[in-house]
Amino acid sequence: MKSRAAFVVMASMLLIVVSAKSQQEVAGNMHSSGTVLLTGNDRLDLLAFIGAMKLKDTVLVKADQGKKSGLLAGVLSLAVPGAGEFYTKSYWRAGGFILAEAGLWAVHAVYSSKGDRQTTLFQNYADDHYSVVRYAQWIQDNSAKLNPDVTSFTGWLIPGTENLQPWDRVNWDVLNAIESRIAQMSGNGFTHLLPHRPLQQYYELIGKYPQFSAGWDDAGVMTPQRILSSDVSQRFLDYAAMRGKANDYYNIATTGSVLLVVNHFLSALDAAWSAAQFNNQVKLEAHLQPVVRSVDFVEFVPTARLTIRF
Repeated sequence: MKSRAAFVVMASMLLIVVSAKSQQEVAGNMHSSGTVLLTGNDRLDLLAFIGAMKLKDTVLVKADQGKKSGLLAGVLSLAVPGAGEFYTKSYWRAGGFILAEAGLWAVHAVYSSKGDRQTTLFQNYADDHYSVVRYAQWIQDNSAKLNPDVTSFTGWLIPGTENLQPWDRVNWDVLNAIESRIAQMSGNGFTHLLPHRPLQQYYELIGKYPQFSAGWDDAGVMTPQRILSSDVSQRFLDYAAMRGKANDYYNIATTGSVLLVVNHFLSALDAAWSAAQFNNQVKLEAHLQPVVRSVDFVEFVPTARLTIRF
């Protein structure tokens, strides 16, 4: 027992003395390919195994570098829907978001163009059939009926403008001032001031409120009572429908633009999720597999295992 204990002590001292040198020898036994040749020396083989574990860690780090970044995927798809999915190799989903983006842009462009054409159509219709001079003349003829406190309405027609367009013949400040005075009496149907053409509000109001209906060329004999009963002319109604159609086109275009923004955010969220799925479905493991070459020779060979989960 004493001799055996002495042998163990001597072996331990020898192990400490040659430790540094043996590590160099282990390094020499590890080829660039990662293969470790066992020497038959238990201590050296143990150190070689530890070195192999370090080799495994290195391989796993490389595998981690092959994963997809959820943050990068989300940013890519936020900028261009489908780009993040393409980065995570979710090609079908990438195609879906790209098609949605293209389709929504097409909807926005097509209906914006339709709205523009329809706007030009109803504005030309108004310029051909609505006269602010006719409207102002009607106010002058009915001002006392609309508000008894208004005894006169003069100065609204600019002299020497007979050859100009109706909207260029009217003094808008005078017209709006009388509209404001008439509106001081409630219940007469006057609720707005007519904006100067070609403001968008001008084209909206003349086909929206009966107050302005007398300016249409088919209005006939308009009375304050007709305004209150919304008894307007056919051109007023046709024009309102034309303008409403343009608004419908613009509403569809606006909906398309809103959905474009939604598509960007949905694609970003989906891309981040796709990255997580990619990292979970594909797992690369590397380890050393002992291979017996002969009775007295065992070789550790690096192996890789690819697991795909569905």
